Amino acid sequence: MKYTGTLILTFLMFMKMFSQVGINTATPKSTLDVNGDLALRKALSVGGTDVVNGDKGSVDQVLVSKGAGQPPVWRYANIPFMENSQYKLINTYLKTDQTGITTLSNSVAASSPVTSNLNEDFDPAKWAKITGLSIPVEIKASQNKITYQVQSGVELVNKVAGAGSSVDFICGIFKNDKLVALRPDGIAAIDTAPTQSIFTLNYTEENVPIGNYTVDVACRKISSSDVTNNYFRIGVNIPTYGPTPILTNNSSNAFSLRSLLKIDIAELVTYTN
Repeated sequence: MKYTGTLILTFLMFMKMFSQVGINTATPKSTLDVNGDLALRKALSVGGTDVVNGDKGSVDQVLVSKGAGQPPVWRYANIPFMENSQYKLINTYLKTDQTGITTLSNSVAASSPVTSNLNEDFDPAKWAKITGLSIPVEIKASQNKITYQVQSGVELVNKVAGAGSSVDFICGIFKNDKLVALRPDGIAAIDTAPTQSIFTLNYTEENVPIGNYTVDVACRKISSSDVTNNYFRIGVNIPTYGPTPILTNNSSNAFSLRSLLKIDIAELVTYTN
């Protein structure tokens, strides 16, 4: 015990004589410079004075620097910690639209062929874009996942009493006018009252090359039971329909059938030594 007390006394005298103390270094660069591992068995306090204890922080807080000459502070992290080789959400894009597509309605013939293929070019003679959903996106990392989510209301009515009606269509996602995702769907009406439905499309692309892109949603009609009398809308309601007498649609509006496009971009987390 005498030896230990002497060692501690010598250490304290050394600290008082010199403004900087080094452990495993003869040239300390700070008040205490440790060249080696540091094992901390109890709380770490920051700040404080000769008469007031420092702040020990709370559970799940991390130390955040306030800059040179200032003590760090404990703060809660706004983002979760990520393990190596996990995907981290980097950006989210979101747009809604109430204008929709009105150019695939009555008197507009269905386009052909019935099927579409990924990577085909956007053809304005067949496809109609929901222009309000166009989103410019930037990809900054080569290892990524891009998740697209599309939702849109669809409405159909046929003025001829007692005539059932149906329309089949395809909606897809175009990236720089190249088709990257698609899903066919259909809607049927059994009377002269407008019928509504919801179209959804969810798709994920992986490892899209770094660059800037414009993402669009477009649809095309692939069949119709009555080209002349089938009133058809995507992402917007049918306000009136005829022929004579002209009827007012009181069962929906543009807001209830609005379209939505959400894009989530995630990047692979990698740590290097």
